[in-house]
Amino acid sequence: MMRTPKIGISEKLTAFQVGLQEDDMSTQELLTELAAEAQCIAVDSATVIPLPIPRFIYTTINKIQQPGDLNGLIIGHYSMSEDLKTDIAEHREIHPDTRKYQALLKTRMAEQYPWIPLIESEQLTNSALRENFIICVSALNELNQLGKRKLTRHTLIDFHSRYKLVLMAHNQPKYREIGPFVANIHQWKDLDDFFIVYRKKLMAILQQPASCENHVNAMMHIQGYFNRQQTAEQRSELCQVIHDYRQGRLPLSAPLTLLKKYLSEYPNNYLLTQKYFMFYPNNYI
Repeated sequence: MMRTPKIGISEKLTAFQVGLQEDDMSTQELLTELAAEAQCIAVDSATVIPLPIPRFIYTTINKIQQPGDLNGLIIGHYSMSEDLKTDIAEHREIHPDTRKYQALLKTRMAEQYPWIPLIESEQLTNSALRENFIICVSALNELNQLGKRKLTRHTLIDFHSRYKLVLMAHNQPKYREIGPFVANIHQWKDLDDFFIVYRKKLMAILQQPASCENHVNAMMHIQGYFNRQQTAEQRSELCQVIHDYRQGRLPLSAPLTLLKKYLSEYPNNYLLTQKYFMFYPNNYI
């Protein structure tokens, strides 16, 4: 059974376990939507003083987490109570504002843990960015759980196969690059080394939000699997709905709903395993 993702939440966005303010309803609602099925973890410095270099201390009720254990990180604005402002006055010259602290944290994470998806708290109100962040968290969680078991070439190839259409929707050139990399897995003597490189490549693709044009390419690819089974009328209908989505006249849900209908009518074992139908549009989220 897959464990729930671990999402790091920095500064005042320390979620339910570390005392989110009761009157902060907007943040509570966002975090409830985002992390209802996730294990929320308080992130970064151990004190309220913003350090010149973030100290990566990840706490839960029972134990300390290492940054590499996280499946995602929400970077919140630094805030302090009135009675603490005097205590940190001497640190203002070292660290004058929140934005620099956030930038430093993002830079440090990108250097040391580039596979961990990041999002700033204010970006959570952007549905596209929030959706992509959750997709990244879900994918990384599944892959990390796989990595904790005994790795085999079969399980790694099977994982990649299930994410092919998702990767296609996010970045076509990188999707074409990662395919041959996985196909050459037999050349790797140490699968742990392969896993580390693969994780970076996978997350680099997923952290680029899916585009309309890439969704269109993915859906046309899907249609090809049952194109011969469809009637001329069905093919025409699907092409028109995909075209209307491309032109912005229909939401993504319209062509995907139709594709799912045809997939039910013309089952395909490969397509039925694809995460693409779980993630989009908002089904998983």
